[in-house]
Amino acid sequence: MFTYSIEQSAEQIYHPKTKEYFNEVLQSYVNGSYRSAVVMLYSVVMCDLIYKLKDLKELYDDEIAKDILQRIEDEQAKDPNKGGWEGVLIEEVKTRTFLLEPADKISIEALRQHRHLSAHPVLNHQDLLATPNKETVRALIRNMLEGLLTKNPVMSKKVFTTILEDLEQHKGFFSDDKSLENYVESRYLKNTNEMMINTIFKDLWAITFNCKSEPCKTNREINFRTLKILYKKYRTSLLKFIEGNKIQFNKFSEDEEDILLNLIVFFGDNPELYEFIETHNQTRLKAKIESEWKFEVRAPFLRESMEKHLDYLIENMHSSEFTSEERFSKKYILKNEDRKLLVRWAVESGCVDKYYDLLVHQAVYSSSFDAADRNFDNFIKPNLKHLKREHFLTLLDGYNRNRQCHGHRFAKQNNTKIKEYSDIILGSNFDYEGEYPNIEFKEETEDIPF
Repeated sequence: MFTYSIEQSAEQIYHPKTKEYFNEVLQSYVNGSYRSAVVMLYSVVMCDLIYKLKDLKELYDDEIAKDILQRIEDEQAKDPNKGGWEGVLIEEVKTRTFLLEPADKISIEALRQHRHLSAHPVLNHQDLLATPNKETVRALIRNMLEGLLTKNPVMSKKVFTTILEDLEQHKGFFSDDKSLENYVESRYLKNTNEMMINTIFKDLWAITFNCKSEPCKTNREINFRTLKILYKKYRTSLLKFIEGNKIQFNKFSEDEEDILLNLIVFFGDNPELYEFIETHNQTRLKAKIESEWKFEVRAPFLRESMEKHLDYLIENMHSSEFTSEERFSKKYILKNEDRKLLVRWAVESGCVDKYYDLLVHQAVYSSSFDAADRNFDNFIKPNLKHLKREHFLTLLDGYNRNRQCHGHRFAKQNNTKIKEYSDIILGSNFDYEGEYPNIEFKEETEDIPF
């Protein structure tokens, strides 16, 4: 069973001076000086609040932090010998920043009360100074470590603008999502509280899916990637937040193609979010998706499952009837990005064989010689090692029936490459000539046409 360690948690304290001061708290606690531990803990918390406000002021030019610090200085100047400014500091931080979550606000008030009892004599009690027990002090220390001391100071609304500017400035540095995730985690998300994560996600949603300004267009891709990282990392808490704030997540624009494509992919990755879209918005979005295949191939959330989605594409994206000339056709050719998404979703859903069935159909329904050769290179050749018996039978039957596939000048070369792999599955004695008379293979001495 996991046992909480104050020492290990103390190593995660954000500010170095706070970590240095906290050693006195830890020593007092270990030595059994619980009253001293509480008094020092309170002082450490006050210092940490000041340090974090100064970081917000100096690193992020945060106006709220500036104003709070100025007010504290004014309070201290009024009466340097009294600690009234401490109460002002706590109240300002509670009401004007995201440094403290609701539970943390209660915890810091509890610490303040215990500190008063430990530091100030009570004349009408036999023991003038209260002595908290070990369990109480341990709880106070843990609450302050988890609720404040280990947290990044990036907690004010101004910081969202800073994040956007930072991402815009450095978007060329992140060649993959992992490097972007590491950067955002280290600089902004490390030890950030749930309230701030929710706020960042909500604001990112708005500029990614509902903003049409030039800056939004220019930075849409990096903002979208960051949005995906946030949801992946904080899925559980964000789902709860979205469920309680559905209206804000029903705001999106389907008029801009880049917005629509990103929104569809996001729902494709996270179909549970589509359930929070109101019926009238679903109807509107569905109509837009069904207007073009480039949208529809990326929308598995419109079907019961990924397998059903692939079945739908196979059945509806290709011509289901052959003419007397046996010319095949397809309504849409899968782009590279389409294939990357579909294969990932198919693997995640356990229906990858159905994905390869779709690729076979894309090749079989070629409508010209050039298309047939190109589709072989794109859909079949890179995936031959993944094809199973039914895939090969469908592929060979389709090639046999479609002159565009078996009649072009590179057909023998392509067919021979297929046979290298199909022999393993179908057997080297398989009767290709009897089953598929139109398919020819290259003889060993036959030159490959160029």
